[in-house]
Amino acid sequence: MEDWMIIGQSRTGIDLEVQKGLLEEIHQIPAVVVNKKFSAYDLGSWELYVHQDHFERAKAILNVQEQ
Repeated sequence: MEDWMIIGQSRTGIDLEVQKGLLEEIHQIPAVVVNKKFSAYDLGSWELYVHQDHFERAKAILNVQEQ
């Protein structure tokens, strides 16, 4: 995933799927959720990535949604 930047992390990934939908469906920003958990021990996290070209805009959108 060259040129993609992490914009969020979560233990369950559900909130990241909602954020991904917001970015893709409303703002046409491609986003990817990646499961980086180790299932045997429930360690690690889920991660949300956007391409570096959209990083600043996506960050601003997600920050507004949190407030």
